[in-house]
Amino acid sequence: MNYFKLIRSGVDVAPLLAEIDSNEQAWLIDTSRQEKIRVQRDTNTIFLSSAVPRPDLPVNENQECRLTPVAQSFPKALAFMTEFAQEMHCHLSRATIVRLKPQTQVFRHIDQGSYYFLRDRFHLVLRSATGSVLMSGGETVRMKEGELWWFDNKQYHEAYNESDQWRIHYIFDLLPEEYRDVAVNAILLPATAAVKSPKPAPPSASPASSPRDLIASAIRERAILRGEKQRLISPSGNNYDWLIDLRRVFMDARLLDAAAELFWQECAGMLPFQVGALETAAIPLLSAILLKSLGRGTPVNGFLIRKERKTYGAGGSIEGSLTPEPIVMVDDLLNSGRSMEKARVVLEQSGQAISSVFVLIDYESAEGRLWRARRAIPVRAAFRLDEFGLSVEKAAPRPLATFENRWRFASPDPNFFHRVPKSFPATDGKRVYFGSDSGIFWCLDARDGTPVWKFTVHSKGHKNLWSSPALREGKVYFGSYDGNVYCLDAETGCELWRFIGADWVGSSPALAPELGMLFIGLEFAVEGKRGSIAALRMDSGEKVWEHMTKRYTHASPAYWPERQLVACGSNDNEMWLFDASTGGVKWRFETKGSIRHAPAFDVQRGHVVTGCADGCIYVIDVETGREVWSLKTDNTIYTVPLVVDDKAYVGSTDKYLYVLDLARRVLKRKIFAASKVFGPPRLLEGRIYFGACNGIVYEIDRVTDEITGTHQLPDAVTNALTYNVETGDFYALTYLNELFALKRSKDIDKADQKI
Repeated sequence: MNYFKLIRSGVDVAPLLAEIDSNEQAWLIDTSRQEKIRVQRDTNTIFLSSAVPRPDLPVNENQECRLTPVAQSFPKALAFMTEFAQEMHCHLSRATIVRLKPQTQVFRHIDQGSYYFLRDRFHLVLRSATGSVLMSGGETVRMKEGELWWFDNKQYHEAYNESDQWRIHYIFDLLPEEYRDVAVNAILLPATAAVKSPKPAPPSASPASSPRDLIASAIRERAILRGEKQRLISPSGNNYDWLIDLRRVFMDARLLDAAAELFWQECAGMLPFQVGALETAAIPLLSAILLKSLGRGTPVNGFLIRKERKTYGAGGSIEGSLTPEPIVMVDDLLNSGRSMEKARVVLEQSGQAISSVFVLIDYESAEGRLWRARRAIPVRAAFRLDEFGLSVEKAAPRPLATFENRWRFASPDPNFFHRVPKSFPATDGKRVYFGSDSGIFWCLDARDGTPVWKFTVHSKGHKNLWSSPALREGKVYFGSYDGNVYCLDAETGCELWRFIGADWVGSSPALAPELGMLFIGLEFAVEGKRGSIAALRMDSGEKVWEHMTKRYTHASPAYWPERQLVACGSNDNEMWLFDASTGGVKWRFETKGSIRHAPAFDVQRGHVVTGCADGCIYVIDVETGREVWSLKTDNTIYTVPLVVDDKAYVGSTDKYLYVLDLARRVLKRKIFAASKVFGPPRLLEGRIYFGACNGIVYEIDRVTDEITGTHQLPDAVTNALTYNVETGDFYALTYLNELFALKRSKDIDKADQKI
């Protein structure tokens, strides 16, 4: 469904209803809604948070909210709404408790205005004997008691109470954190100021004679910030000498109108078209363009592309609706082209393409010129950077490897809420295997991504298959959140055996064929015995040994064949080393945070390398279990390390890939990924590959540790990549269970030879 999304079910509404029933008089404190709004005439409303009074603003343009006096009588209601808002990284806006009379309806209407444009609407059903019927955008749902729903109230919608008793809902709006800076009201001038006539400009002043002159002056005076006057910090933490902040221009109504006029002067001849923008800098410009289109008598459709997909609601990347018209993307400026590339990829996934780009300032950087040439997308700009005496000219960038999407396959019903490592894809050359949130384990034809077979598991919740498959001699092994470990025939998908001794399995198996065993982490619903590391027979699933942990063991084991050792971490804040054949504990190493991924063995030096939720990378001696050395990052680590020769590569959620010099025991380099790194690095075809939450796949030279290639995907890449030797494809799986087969361009290798 496009206009509804079930967010949560089974909410205990009894205490919430008891709170309402004990405040029965509150229903009639404020009756303005049913008296003034005709479609709501059969409702009663308790206002917990409402618009701040602004007589100069229409209520649907009023961004500011505050708690009402009656809200103090409903602490449980406010606690539920605010806690859910925090969970969604949002802010609570208007909040109400609404009841609808028996056998009545809320009539068809649409919620319009900038207040609703920036926010999402949620309903929690508290009392509804027959289920609450709600229609929006031509879709219909019947909401049940204890269910929390998102729905699109920007579409025409209506509601029905078919029962013989009052229907009661919490109805509240959430403002995403990223929109907080634009959700502000215009300044209300004092009444005396409103009647004053503006003073004429002094004779010496020379007012701007055109929108272009007006914007140019404003950029010079307001938008160009200098490093010698204040510290200007880049996304990687370095200092800028200067930067241009066009939001200082867009927040002035007169200048914003002039910027929109520049767009229409440049682009009116291309009509018909629709206009899109990438959040957040271009949102004011897009809004002004749309409003001016109405005044011109040529209204156009508009939409926004989110930098990151919503983790709630419909889980979309695009706000608004796309039409068949050509697309003009607008932004404040064009530098490297990375933002536009993200927009291009998201639109491509929707079957659309960018026909042209409009920006206020074109930096004309080498990267930007390369992007527009490669994508053959014309760029129209009101200004060039050199018109303001600035330049970003550098030495010509080293040619980067490029990739093309050869095919893609999307598993249905993904989990938008958990942007974490899930099931890494595996291949045997002919087929590709991976698990999905929906509980389907997929086997795809490596040639074109068509399904060969699928195997379905059943478990409550929406995790299901996060375990990465392991392949061996025509068999595939994996765990599931239904509490089972499975062994399937890789050719047919038929189940060969299952181990049922856990409540959940999010860990991935490590195989020891010479011992006939696999090792895996298990999780239990037993207080004090929440997890274990277990060894199972590969031919039957029979348990050979098991070591219990007090907390969950979500981490995956690592196996060292030559020494027959197994290392595995747990949520006990510990790393364990076992004798692989007997399960005997060699040692345990305490950390200050949980370990939720596999470690790696540095076989050359006899060490174990692991990241940790405490933000540290630990290097532990295999013989003694003592720390050899460690390195502190700036955020939690959720990736499997990669050890290559004398280096270890470890991704962190502080947005860097760390390169450790294992021989010298120092940090060799930090590679900035511009987004959180959950995707473990892999050595594939002699190069290092990893993905980041901005949807970019990075290629790293293993000798120089320089970035030698990138590829933009529409969603976060939180899983490890793999490579198919037979087809020459790389496989990248996003956190939304969409698998891409990527082909690397050979042109880059020729370019390398010329440098």
